Order: sequence, then C-alpha cells, then structure tokens
Amino acid sequence: MANKETPKVPINRDRFFEVLKARGSSIRKLGEAYNEIQRTGKTIRRCLDEGKMPPDLLERIARFLNVHPDYLAGIYDEKPDRIEDAYLRHMYLKRVKPENYPYLLKAREDIDYSHYFEDILTMNNISMEQFKTLDPVERVLFRQELVLAILEVIAKHFKVDSLGRDIAEDLDYCRSFVDDFDPFSYFAELEGIAVEDDFEGPSPEEMEELSEIEKKWAEKYPPKKSQE
Repeated sequence: MANKETPKVPINRDRFFEVLKARGSSIRKLGEAYNEIQRTGKTIRRCLDEGKMPPDLLERIARFLNVHPDYLAGIYDEKPDRIEDAYLRHMYLKRVKPENYPYLLKAREDIDYSHYFEDILTMNNISMEQFKTLDPVERVLFRQELVLAILEVIAKHFKVDSLGRDIAEDLDYCRSFVDDFDPFSYFAELEGIAVEDDFEGPSPEEMEELSEIEKKWAEKYPPKKSQE
C-alpha cells in the first residue's frame, strides 16, 4: 500500500527570503537549527522550489523566525485584491512587513477565549455554572471589567506591547466601553443577547479606515461568525 502524500500549503518564495534577510538567517541556518525545525536545509530548499511545504514545517520555521506563518505563505499579499480604493490598498501594502506580523499574532489566534475565560474563573474557584447564575447583561459587564483589570496590571508594568504599541492608549480605549452595553459586541454574542445580523467583521477596506487601536480590538475580539 502506497504511503499517503503529506498535505502541503503554499509558500511565497519572495516573502520567505525577505524574512530570512530581515532576521539575519538563511536556509543553511534553518537546517542547522534541527532541534527546532526538525528538517534539513536540503528538505527546506526542495519545499521552496516546489512552492509548498507541510504545515507543521511552516509552523516551526515561522516560530523560529518570529513571523506569522501566513506571512510566509503570502496570505497578506492576497488581501489587497479585495480593497477597491487605490489609496487604501497602497496603505495596506505599506504595512506588509515582517515586523508587523510576529509569531505572537499566530499564538494569540490559537488561544480559545472561552477556555481562557473559564480557566481564569476556575483558578479562582468560580465555576461556569456559578457564573451563569448572573444576569446576562451583568455577565457581559463582568467580562468587560475582567479584561480591564488584567490590562490595568499590564499597563502598570509595561509601557508598550511587543508590537511597540502604547498600552496606555489601549487601556483608555478599554475603559471607554466598560459598562457601555453594545448589542453587537463579541461578549453580547457569547452571552446570547446580541442583536442578530449578518455582520462578519470589518472588510479589509474598512479595516484600513480604522484607527490602530480600533484595528487591534477588532482583531482581538472578532465576531464569532468570522471565527467559524
């Protein structure tokens, strides 16, 4: 019986070498980091020649180079095609640089907020059953206040995040929506009291019109529909 071919994902060769240069690395150095990459330089080069590689290899290389796997795959180069406005498309492309897409963004995407929230409650001896005895609006407020409390501690010890963004600005934005019930919000969706609509989050074109802080929160707490 023939072995099944391992599924592979596309790789953008130009972006791959752009990141290598930005990180002061090379295919040879990737091959030498066998404990982290688990493939030889020869295998990596062959994947680049084919224009695709196994997703687990892409993940390990991205982590090692501290860049989002989608950047190496060229995903961010496809998004401008959906932006009709030439100026906004130009502004988007200006942001497509390795330093704007660190691996941290991928790690954050992998976090299941529901489990994260439940873990916080559990560590403090509060069960989800107990939490659900609260009124739905109060549950939304609880989630808002918890996000704010955590951010206040972070802001006390850090001035900027790992992307170089001002945490104080983030904190002010967070304070502005605490106790302000938004029927279209992510938390309202979680508690089953959101207004039903077909909103799936801002389009790439609309994202370019948001302020940096609004972009950050739109990415951090996207509508549930856009995650499915």
